Amino acid sequence: MFAIYRLKNALILAIGCAMCLIASKTMAQEEIVLPPSKLLTSFPFTLLTGGIILVRATVDDTKDSLTFVLDTGSGGISFDSATVEKLHFPLIKTDKMIRGIAGTKKLSFAYNHCLHFPHLTVDSLNFHINDYELLTSVYGIKIDGVIGYSFFKRFIVRIDYDEQLLFIYSPGMFKYPHGGHLIKPDFSPLPTTDATVSDSRPIPSSFIFDTGAGLCMLLSEDFVNDSTLFKKKRKHYLTQGEGIGGKKLMELSIIQQVHFGAYRFRQVPVYTFADEFNVTSYPI
Repeated sequence: MFAIYRLKNALILAIGCAMCLIASKTMAQEEIVLPPSKLLTSFPFTLLTGGIILVRATVDDTKDSLTFVLDTGSGGISFDSATVEKLHFPLIKTDKMIRGIAGTKKLSFAYNHCLHFPHLTVDSLNFHINDYELLTSVYGIKIDGVIGYSFFKRFIVRIDYDEQLLFIYSPGMFKYPHGGHLIKPDFSPLPTTDATVSDSRPIPSSFIFDTGAGLCMLLSEDFVNDSTLFKKKRKHYLTQGEGIGGKKLMELSIIQQVHFGAYRFRQVPVYTFADEFNVTSYPI
């Protein structure tokens, strides 16, 4: 689960693994009490424009640290193809597919690697391979991979945006700070939570909580058209996004309000795109 807290001028986002949710359901039936979670390590991260979180880690016995995007919108964990070629990791081709906003592709994997963070090693990780040259050019920093659900499912992760620190805890009972609003998402395996978007009228729906998207909201054209979300006089501007499969044309506009948990955000920028590959799984 995760919670959002307003501290100073920033948010603290705490993300808990799906294992904790399963254990919580079991506890209600069998009265199982989980041990308290323990802080395993903490280290700084870099925050880019758009809220993109970058963390540094080494892989296996390599000495040079690599740069990864921390992404709750990724269903696994991945390496950049150029990084794999440089490190000479063996690859295994598979018939598994990955979908993105601009296409689909078959996956190759680099199996059984370790990530080394300060005072924490995460082993037995299977990285799928993707081309992040476009991300590297957009952010101006070499992106070596993306860390997603394969990492999050093992730990409780607390992201302190105010201090730009990442705290990693073992699974267990976690005490959230006071003064926030606890949100209990579903995991599929991406975290999805309920929110209400309002422009022409209020529309409640379920949304993916994606820290790696680099934008406020991304909606499919089908959802927008079916719900008649936008006011008739609302202006739309043609723009371009990037994702798996390459570049994708989108429309940029704003909506009057997003109601999320105990918070209301006004005049929210929204990107709309033709979801040809059903990345948003709409309708659910």
